[in-house]
Amino acid sequence: MMTICVPVPGAGELRLGAVSLPAGQLLRLEDGTGVGWITQAPVRVPGSAWSALSALHGETGLIPVLVPAGRGDDLEASCYDLWIDSLPESWQTGPEWSEENEHADEMTAPFSRPYPGLAPAVTRSLPAGPLAAVLRSFPASRVALVPAARPADVLPVLNWCPGNWNCAFPAPSPAGFAAVLRSWEERFGARLLALTHDEAYLLVERPPYDLDTALPVAAEHFVFCDELAGRQSVQTTAAQIIDAPVWYFRWD
Repeated sequence: MMTICVPVPGAGELRLGAVSLPAGQLLRLEDGTGVGWITQAPVRVPGSAWSALSALHGETGLIPVLVPAGRGDDLEASCYDLWIDSLPESWQTGPEWSEENEHADEMTAPFSRPYPGLAPAVTRSLPAGPLAAVLRSFPASRVALVPAARPADVLPVLNWCPGNWNCAFPAPSPAGFAAVLRSWEERFGARLLALTHDEAYLLVERPPYDLDTALPVAAEHFVFCDELAGRQSVQTTAAQIIDAPVWYFRWD
């Protein structure tokens, strides 16, 4: 496990670099351990704060995460105390993803039942404009700060895990989710932008750029979170993530 020894900010207002944040409080696990800091009130234009605080990570050791207003009360969900630094072998070779119903082939097409494996990395970056537009338009959110080496590591630090998730890993775990996000950081420049107790938003610098590159990525999304938009097919997801600067996931 990659850890960093960074103190969690105390309660009250906070200033880091040129960023001033309203009064905040500790994010605590169920046992009372303080693992992060979060503003008590939403920040009206949180994207610029997220960008500036991300740039300060090398100095502060703190990863910013936005928590959309009204959705963060259960952010400190407790799960399992374990860690893995790489993707589980089942994720790379064939997690359980087949549907036991008459629509199974339709949901996973154009792939057959065996999981197709990891999608190739994308090297072409989006222009700065779409990414900046996402940050400008992101809704009012509380701002959390978590001591972590990289965005994906926020999940095990917070012991974050959504409910009703038992797909590719033997048991839902912050470690499993973090391993997937680490891989997406490396292959697609996908960084954790926002989090609630059952939602995750990733800002994606190198999304797939056509249907051929999007389909295997969509297969990974199907395994990671097959409840997105009420249980949609791999092909539907693939069409939506072409040149998309944000990947959104929700677990119900």
